Amino acid sequence: MPKCSECKFYKPIDETKGDCFGHEVPAGLDSDKCPQKAFRPK
Repeated sequence: MPKCSECKFYKPIDETKGDCFGHEVPAGLDSDKCPQKAFRPK
């Protein structure tokens, strides 16, 4: 399963979390649980 950290909209904050459209998300969150429903691979 792809992870949030593999999305082109994901901007890393540190090793465990990142920013997605202004929302802090865990790097390892499964893409099917994407809070913005905007997962796109890099």
